[in-house]
Amino acid sequence: MSTLTRPRICGARIPLAKDLMVHAYAEGRGVGGMVRGSLLCEVAEHDDDRHWGIARELAEPHGGAVWATWLDGEAPRCLTRKDCPQPGTGSAEACALFAGHPGVCSHLLDQALRADPDRVERIDAALAILATFDRYEAHTVHTAAHDAALLAWDELRARRLWVSMPDCDQAAVHRLVSRTGSVGARDPHAVAEFAREAVEVTFLWQRSDTGRLPRGESATSQLKILDSLTPEWQAVVLGNQRSPKSWSPHASTPRTPLAEALDDACRQAADGQEPPLASDSWAAPWDHKEDRVRGARVAERLTRLPYGWRVDVMRRIGSGTESLAAVSDAMMAINILRAFGLRLAWNSGQQARSLLNSG
Repeated sequence: MSTLTRPRICGARIPLAKDLMVHAYAEGRGVGGMVRGSLLCEVAEHDDDRHWGIARELAEPHGGAVWATWLDGEAPRCLTRKDCPQPGTGSAEACALFAGHPGVCSHLLDQALRADPDRVERIDAALAILATFDRYEAHTVHTAAHDAALLAWDELRARRLWVSMPDCDQAAVHRLVSRTGSVGARDPHAVAEFAREAVEVTFLWQRSDTGRLPRGESATSQLKILDSLTPEWQAVVLGNQRSPKSWSPHASTPRTPLAEALDDACRQAADGQEPPLASDSWAAPWDHKEDRVRGARVAERLTRLPYGWRVDVMRRIGSGTESLAAVSDAMMAINILRAFGLRLAWNSGQQARSLLNSG
């Protein structure tokens, strides 16, 4: 079967409600396995309304998974199913679906999601809610965040844009997905930032100019410059990328922009200068000893991230996010993504890549 004639994955998606999470844990009771935060129909595109998505993968040696099945417009129910026994063909992996699944096995599926004109309409409706979130209940805002991020991710795959996106842009979308569970907290700044980033993702299929998220190329160059510096100079640059303490006499002092800080460090390092001594005084606007310690911590954590995530961290720092917050957000996001069926390998000295992208 050629790639051109392979059926796509259905890709219908709905949030996983809290009561269904309880049922997902009840199925396969006593067997480990994290419940996912969203249901994606993973069988081949179909004409009937019956969808099937993994709610919880069951740990070995038990194997199998708790699958949720639902009809359009009706609540899902959970069923424990054994793995499909069909082996892969050639170098293909064994089928990732359940025994007796409808349609073809997963290794015979086109990994793009089916085209769905309703998906963009749902994304636009979700973004409209986020733009006026203070008019809605927290649950409505949370659902809108879910739809805005995950359906946008699905749309990129359906349009076959995802596989050609730079690693840093994939990381930015994954990070957005990881934050869907916290948006209903009604923090105006958090909701506004989430909505802005979600809108930027939609530009990837609405505009044809660059095909990239903003500031990715400059962040890539800045990471290259940072990596060329010694650990001591990296600590200076990253340690100063923070907001001043509100009680500091220099609380209103703007920090040095990341690009300028990198240029200054490179110029001084090229002249053979060592980093200046950090101040002991809390009256110093920047570069207190604690800043230097913080910068070294950020640099060490940054090296542990997959390459695309490192670029995304630099993009966020360059846009004003504190360096420690940016790298901590990335590390937290990678752990949270397991709840959406996505596992990422960490660097381990080499560029990391996605191991599983079934979410």
